Amino acid sequence: MLFLVELDHVKSGAPLSPEAGRVFIEQIILPTLARAEQLVADKKIVAGGPTVGRIALRFLLEAESLQEIDRMVSSLPLWPLAESRVTPLVAFSDRRATVQSLLQNLPKSQA
Repeated sequence: MLFLVELDHVKSGAPLSPEAGRVFIEQIILPTLARAEQLVADKKIVAGGPTVGRIALRFLLEAESLQEIDRMVSSLPLWPLAESRVTPLVAFSDRRATVQSLLQNLPKSQA
């Protein structure tokens, strides 16, 4: 199954000092990118990446179960500091079959 994963860093009101910024980059951003690159290499992330100009990620993740999705998303170092959304997706062909079935079950117009 495919899932759209959206992670957005939740900023606190106070700006970071240069040292805190360095720690954030070294302990959160770079390890998050490394983990995401590993998920790409493992063919779990099939598309997507970091968003431009924000501390945020958007990607399609392939998983066999909700537990697997939960493990992969929570393995990203940014996850505890982010607002996250995971949306299950269906294949276009599956949606087409559903819509065609609905269409067949609608009463015919009597015009």
